[in-house]
Amino acid sequence: MRPWFYLPVAVVAALSVFLIVFIFSLTAELKAEAKTFDLNKLERMESASVILDRNGKIFGQIYVENRETVPYEQLPADLINAVVAVEDAKFYQHHGYDLLGIIRAALKNFTAGHVRQGASTITQQLARNSFSLKERTFRRKLLEIFLSQRIEDQFGKQKIMELYLNRIYFGGGLYGAEAAARGYFGKPAREMSLAECATLAGLIKSPNRLSPWTDRANS
Repeated sequence: MRPWFYLPVAVVAALSVFLIVFIFSLTAELKAEAKTFDLNKLERMESASVILDRNGKIFGQIYVENRETVPYEQLPADLINAVVAVEDAKFYQHHGYDLLGIIRAALKNFTAGHVRQGASTITQQLARNSFSLKERTFRRKLLEIFLSQRIEDQFGKQKIMELYLNRIYFGGGLYGAEAAARGYFGKPAREMSLAECATLAGLIKSPNRLSPWTDRANS
């Protein structure tokens, strides 16, 4: 058999070895990088400072991000259930990322020829919003996954949900479910109705476009 017959096989084998080495090297690099992030930052959030008048009444607020943090116990179950249903149906089953969801989204995006569906879990969204992981690259996505695994190792699901709902942006300059509930509905989050909880959950994908202040029909 002529030597050139083996050339395609040799090329494929060489490329396969190169790809395996590259993936292992990149994985090791990103796992090490994920360990450098300070997870305590997840609990440090900008909140509004209240200004009182001489009679002790609220005169105004000063803030970089209009946010009021609340404990998990003050977040309504209807809001939590709605957010899980809309954003991450397998939140209570996965460990930071949903592999099947990633594959499904990749296939839909490939078929469509452009990005139509994301596959970020609630934990991944928390990581991305806490550490400004904004660039849309394969490397960033892998780093986000490894960082999400660290978050899941350190925090329970209730704490992750609490951190997420206190940090996420709901449009209208409102950060976190408590500020959003007070801003949109004039009440604390714990008093929201089922419909109001569903409205907030629906805002997360496109908060500025779907804000009740700008698009009442769609929200």
